[in-house]
Amino acid sequence: MYDNMLKEMQDKLKPVADLVELNRKAAEKIFALQSELFTESVNAGLAQVKALSEVKEPKEAFELQMSFLKQQEAKWSNTAEQEIAALNEVREELTALMEQSLESMNELPYFDMSKFELPGFDLKGFDFSTFMPKTAGETATEEKKPVAKPAARKASSAAASTAASA
Repeated sequence: MYDNMLKEMQDKLKPVADLVELNRKAAEKIFALQSELFTESVNAGLAQVKALSEVKEPKEAFELQMSFLKQQEAKWSNTAEQEIAALNEVREELTALMEQSLESMNELPYFDMSKFELPGFDLKGFDFSTFMPKTAGETATEEKKPVAKPAARKASSAAASTAASA
């Protein structure tokens, strides 16, 4: 009995496990690319500093630095393209996984998707403008409603004394 329930649970959670595996693979690939880029950049930077320290002419130093920057840009661009390719691969696999999951939901006998259709909403009586704040121009053109003043109370000592004695 428990074996059957365990197998059923594993079957239902298989898409989640597949999604976790996809994310793990993508993260590993991106981390490896970033680690390689960092290592190469540090080593190239140290080599560049050593090469610049041996240069005597400013023009030669400028050319050496420009060459270094172009090489670094090429490395960064290549790494970015590989990362984007890895993310696109995960996106495609995720899309296929989601489509497969939705198709399997339609195959279940107790899950009828046609019951989840929503009827059309009649929004004619719903006014969104009541939720919007009024601007200065709108408040000036509205009709001003007279504000009723509260009736003034007369404090008479005789009324106060009769209320106190009662």
